[in-house]
Amino acid sequence: MTAAFIKELSEVWKRQKRNWRIVVIRQIFNRFFNEMTQQYANIYVTLLGASPVELGLVNSVLGVAQSLISIPLGLIRDRFNLRKIYLIGVAMLMFVPLLYAVANGWQMIAIAILISGFGSMIGSCVVICDLSLPTKDRATGKSLCEGIGALPTILAPTTAAILITLFGGININSISNLYWIQFAVAILLFFYVWKNLSDIERPNNIIKGFNVLKEFGEIFTKGIAVKRWLLFQSINMFTTIMLFTFRYPYIYEIKGATQYVIGGTATAMLIAEVLFSTVIGRMADRIGRKKAFYILIPIFSAANIVLILASSSEWIILSGFLMGFRTIASFSYGSMTPELVPPEFIGRWRGLIGLFTGLVSIPAPIIGGFIWENFGPEWVFISVTVIDLLVRTPLLITVPETLNNQNIIESE
Repeated sequence: MTAAFIKELSEVWKRQKRNWRIVVIRQIFNRFFNEMTQQYANIYVTLLGASPVELGLVNSVLGVAQSLISIPLGLIRDRFNLRKIYLIGVAMLMFVPLLYAVANGWQMIAIAILISGFGSMIGSCVVICDLSLPTKDRATGKSLCEGIGALPTILAPTTAAILITLFGGININSISNLYWIQFAVAILLFFYVWKNLSDIERPNNIIKGFNVLKEFGEIFTKGIAVKRWLLFQSINMFTTIMLFTFRYPYIYEIKGATQYVIGGTATAMLIAEVLFSTVIGRMADRIGRKKAFYILIPIFSAANIVLILASSSEWIILSGFLMGFRTIASFSYGSMTPELVPPEFIGRWRGLIGLFTGLVSIPAPIIGGFIWENFGPEWVFISVTVIDLLVRTPLLITVPETLNNQNIIESE
């Protein structure tokens, strides 16, 4: 059975377009080196002198950037060359680790995050993915990229922990050195996609004029459950930003974790993704995206409770393993996003989602910092769990399942 499943995944990979495979390869290497710094990013900000609320303010800049760029980017994507747009974003992202590496105060990190917000939106591969993957392979394709793609990344947190130790432990200089490594790799990855990526295929009916209100209004008239999906994605982004802004500072400051426990927690998350993402992704392409989410939400909700109650490094690492299912769940319900609108609306649709998720990303880390300082650090994670269970899940129930319903857009 295992051999048959691996063969099936191989067939899914081979029948996809070359451009999709190129951006996946870039994503795999980019993710490895991102993962080396990710768990230390917010610790780095606090070491540079930021309080919990100031840490929230720094992270809120990401939402500002995404809110500003999303609508114009959506219009641009539906009109102009997607390859060039993607390359511009990847080029911008090269300079983010450089700014982290040379930062002499937490305020400079805000500039880096601002550029990161612009670059991650412009250089996002989601539109390439939306236009390249067929419906029958969409959840599987996403999980192949993020799940199997995470396999080499399992080594990244341990590699980072070893390097941090060699550099002298968790301190500003040691973490800065990791960013210098990431910067060098970012340059190489830019030249890889610049040389190999070709123009992206898309529907022929590209819009020529500009009528912003009409164009975005068509999304609401020709898409399905658009308002509910925007609300669902916004709430998801709110809880995700609040959770991951304070997760590693909590592990480091409150639980007293060393770099090896921090690395072990990140590794456990990745192991969960590698072991289960393609299985859940393939299941979502068979039983439905929503059902897969319902199966996973009790697991990743339990991750927050385990972290709060953790009395040893083993329990902290277990919480990381359980938290990996939150990412896996996003592959399942995220596959619904491009299936709710006609293909020619993908750019504007992603832009609209980016606007709403960007707006909620602004207050989310600030609110998290306020909760940390005034109610206690553990209440950040309790709040996320309550919102996931009592708001996000009931909202998803109201959105139609898109799998095996090719006429769903026309029927609304």
